[in-house]
Order: sequence, then C-alpha cells, then structure tokens
Amino acid sequence: MASVQYGVPRERVKVVREEDVLELGSKTLCFMEAPWLHWPETMFTYLKEDRVLFSCDFFGAHTAFGFYDDELEELMSFAKMYFGEIMMPFRSMGRKALEKVKEKDVKIIAPSHGPIYRNTEKILEAYSKWTKGETKEKVIIMYVTMWKSTEAMVNVIAKILFSEGIEVCLYNLANASIGDIAKDLVDSRGVVLGTPAVLGGMHPLALFGVYLVKALRPSLKYGVVLSSYGWGGGAVKQALEFLSPKKIEVIGTMEVNGPPSAEATEKIIELGKQLAKK
Repeated sequence: MASVQYGVPRERVKVVREEDVLELGSKTLCFMEAPWLHWPETMFTYLKEDRVLFSCDFFGAHTAFGFYDDELEELMSFAKMYFGEIMMPFRSMGRKALEKVKEKDVKIIAPSHGPIYRNTEKILEAYSKWTKGETKEKVIIMYVTMWKSTEAMVNVIAKILFSEGIEVCLYNLANASIGDIAKDLVDSRGVVLGTPAVLGGMHPLALFGVYLVKALRPSLKYGVVLSSYGWGGGAVKQALEFLSPKKIEVIGTMEVNGPPSAEATEKIIELGKQLAKK
C-alpha cells in the first residue's frame, strides 16, 4: 500500500511479522498481527517502555472531539457506533486480538481514529462484550411506511414490547442514521422489520435494512416481520428469504391489506408478547 498509494520505494520498506521487535535505541516496538480489524494486514504496535498500544482501527471512534477518553462524556456511544459499523462483522478476529492485548501490560490505548484511552478498563470491558456478541433484552425496530399502515402496525408492537420491559429502538428507514442503526444492532437480541409491499416485494428502504443486517452480522436471535399492502403482497416472503440464512428465529409474521383491523391488531399484540417472552 505504501508503494501503490505514495510511491515509496520497496527497498525503503521493512516488513515485520508477529512478535517481531524493532529496537529504536531508548524505545522498543513490538508487533502483533491483528488481521481483519478491519483490513487483512492490520497490525498492533506496542511501545514497551511506555506501555502504549497503537491499535490501528481497533478501539476507534469516528469523532474528532476529545484528545483523551475522559474529555468526551459520550465517547462510549461513539465507540459502540464505530464497532457496529466497522468491527462487528469481524467479531471472531476481535476476540483473538483481545487475548493478545491482555498478554501485554497496557497503560494507554492509542487508536488511529478518535480519542486516546488512558483509562483502558472501560473500553476493554466493552469490547469483550461486543466481540463475544453479548445481547441485551432489547429489540431494534426498522421500518418504512407509505400510507401509515405499516407504521400503525409497528407502533402497536413497540408499545407492547416497551410495556413488557424490553428496551426498544425505533428507526424509520426513510430518515434514520446508518451509524445509529449499527450501534443498536451491536447488542439487540430481537429485530422487527416493518415494510409495505412494493411490486411484489419489500420496499427498497426495507431491503436496505435487511442488507445492513446481512452485512454487519449482528448477534440477533429473534425476529418479527410486519407488512401491509394494497393490491398485492410479497414483502414477507422476500424478508424471510433474507433473514433465514442469518439463523434468526422468526417467531411470527403479519401481512395485512390496508391498515390493520382490530383483529390484526390483536394478533400483533400477541406477537409482541411472544417476542418479549423470547
């Protein structure tokens, strides 16, 4: 990359591998391979004398606020968003990298994005949970609506989940932030997808939602699909085709013609209770 991007002559490049050491006189650099975090050639560099871990993209955050971690109160929210967007698909590699980090006496973690951690325990504890795929009693609801029918269905199940003590994160895909969705996918146990039917399948924005799930590989366990249609359905069938390979247990679906009737609403309430119980 140095040669391709910046024209650095090959003879000026020293290739290092796992556990290689570079002596710089008063300082010693130790190298640790951390592939796919999130590039295939990612490495950590440990500055032995000062106990600083230069972690490349791992432990990063997409923010320029705060030079150190204790200077940014909402840093963990940024860190979680970054993990969801960038590192979540590589959780297994992240767990291996964390084991290497634990073998070092690390005082400071200096990632290539975001603040430097001089209080390392908090971010290490968070990454331990996130890389293991630990989830909470939490449901993320992603939906899009055209004539408010799907929104009405989604609002019913959101209210039931909330009343059952479940944390609910509600996102209208027409205006939701990808980063916020990624952040809440990190530790959600359930997902509700709401979509109208468009030309025999899901609304394009709902397709985008399930594509995020497919690409980011969160640890979702359970799902519900809600859909409304005018002259033809098909959205539920397509949603199941996307969700089934992700090993998400879809505990129920509901497809209605037009706005939800009283009978359909009762069934959605029951789906909400079943999901909350799971």
